[in-house]
Amino acid sequence: MKTAFDKARNALEVNGRFAYGAVPETIADSWRRCMRLGLDPVGNPEECVVSHTDLHQRRDQQDRVMRLVRPELELLSAQIAGSNFLVAFADSDGVVLDQILDEEFRTSTCGKSILPGSIWSEEIRGTNALGLALHTGVSCNVTGREHFFAKEGTVSCLSAPIFDSSGQLIGLLDASSEVTARQYHTLALVNLAAQNVENRLFVEDHRGEHIIQFHPRQEYLKTQNVGMIAFNEDGQITGANRRTSELLTGLNLANAIKFQDLFMGQFCTLIEQLCRGEIVQITDWLRSGYFARLRLTHSARTKLTNTQVLLPTDPIYRVPKAAGDVGTGRVFEDEALRQNLRLGRKSAQQGLPVLIVGAPGTGKNTTAEEIHDQLHPDQAFVLVECETLNLDAVEGQLIAQMKSKADAMPRKQDTIDLDKGGTLYLDRVDLLPIEIAPSLNTFLNRVIQRRNPLLADGEWIIISSAQNASCLNDAIGPLRTLYERLSGFSLYLPKLTNRSDFRHLCRAMLAAISPQHTLSSNGTDALMAMTADHNLTDLNRNLRTLAIHHHDGIIRQEGVTRILGQRPLGVSPCTRCVGQMIKEVRCIEIQKALRDCNGNVALAARQLTVSRNTVYAHVKD
Repeated sequence: MKTAFDKARNALEVNGRFAYGAVPETIADSWRRCMRLGLDPVGNPEECVVSHTDLHQRRDQQDRVMRLVRPELELLSAQIAGSNFLVAFADSDGVVLDQILDEEFRTSTCGKSILPGSIWSEEIRGTNALGLALHTGVSCNVTGREHFFAKEGTVSCLSAPIFDSSGQLIGLLDASSEVTARQYHTLALVNLAAQNVENRLFVEDHRGEHIIQFHPRQEYLKTQNVGMIAFNEDGQITGANRRTSELLTGLNLANAIKFQDLFMGQFCTLIEQLCRGEIVQITDWLRSGYFARLRLTHSARTKLTNTQVLLPTDPIYRVPKAAGDVGTGRVFEDEALRQNLRLGRKSAQQGLPVLIVGAPGTGKNTTAEEIHDQLHPDQAFVLVECETLNLDAVEGQLIAQMKSKADAMPRKQDTIDLDKGGTLYLDRVDLLPIEIAPSLNTFLNRVIQRRNPLLADGEWIIISSAQNASCLNDAIGPLRTLYERLSGFSLYLPKLTNRSDFRHLCRAMLAAISPQHTLSSNGTDALMAMTADHNLTDLNRNLRTLAIHHHDGIIRQEGVTRILGQRPLGVSPCTRCVGQMIKEVRCIEIQKALRDCNGNVALAARQLTVSRNTVYAHVKD
């Protein structure tokens, strides 16, 4: 039987008219705008792509934002990884500037359309999440046939806008998939990613000022879900993030000039307490109470005591460094791994190339960055993806990711300046096309000629990575020569389950994902058992899943088993009911309800109209 929406959709395609009330209001308004523009719902959307020069200029203009967006895209892609997905970033004109997608989506009809430089404004591509969010300024979800063009009816997409500290829309995050079911929880994740970018932009724009973070619940002060208001030394408001207007609903934030326009009390008294690292309670003029703390920035002009306040705004998971350790605080607590890292650092310092060998997801790129940061963090970090390298890009057109000590964020350049020195990192040399080897050998000769032992300005470190060293040993001809040049010291990375710092990894990852959650000892053991054949990416995804489906607090073994153990589509009766036909039928019904409710016993009990104890009796050990 056709639904009201199906009838409205068919009427749109056949008659160019539809019943407005049968379609979600935002979608209906968008369809009307598209019809007024003369777009044909059964026609082919116009494939508009900006020129290469225009795309390059747009990326340069958005460089600061893109440096903050890229880590969020990588985290999103790791979280929703599976079949048929794409995450992307577009500018305020709806032009796609960056994207991450899997091979299955790349070969789909929609995947071939969502390209860097493609324009997805509503005027050109009809109703789609990116264009709709651009028009409305709010997060949007467009599913299947809600797209104006019938050709795009197989994909579901969602998009969240990104605003700068002045309230201007500067870009959008988008997630698309041909698997509709996964989109409902992904929208919250995309909104969180956009919020993370906005907060970091806000902090960058107001460095040197007093940034006060506040929230009605004290435990939320450690999250990104806080209001932030920037003040100058006199207590005048210089900016506020988007969350502030949501928390201060009912107050006229637009006309507020000073601290006293929003909150009771004296600004000078409050800031003295905050600068001592205290958490202070403040009250607005509607008598709503909040907890507040100071967000310190690198260039803050406040006078600090020995107590400092550090808030987790960096999306990279870190744990405190061991005493005497050198580096950025990445997780390298495993004894064998730390020893290998020390030897790798010494080898690079003495001019030997370093080859990092490890299975997928063991942290090859992170290890290369750690060696770079320990030896010369102020120099360039040049990442070369060997799998996609071509002859034209061996030297002059290699894309370089620059990292500076000041901002610790990647920057891009179009050419490599050999005289400035840095780290040349050849990622996955085992996938290098054989025809590239002679040219790359020549290029490495030029790099090595500029390098002497004991690093100084202008010196180069050469690091490469591979998944399996055996293929390097079997190489012949130019590839053999290249591999011999790169394998000065081999640094082997252990599998995840062989690392003694598994608990440190879990703690650090979960603290960055959701500070409201902690993992118990037996919960960690259960997670290790479920991650036996997985890698760091899988561990990150499992922790995110636990945080999404578990209430704030401690995640114990029962929670890990319940949430991550409800994956198989098939169900079977519990051990108590096996062999008893009538009981098996009822047990399978309960198991299906548990599966459909993602292991939520209370929700399954309500749907089955039975008590929770009845459901618990059939929960498998």
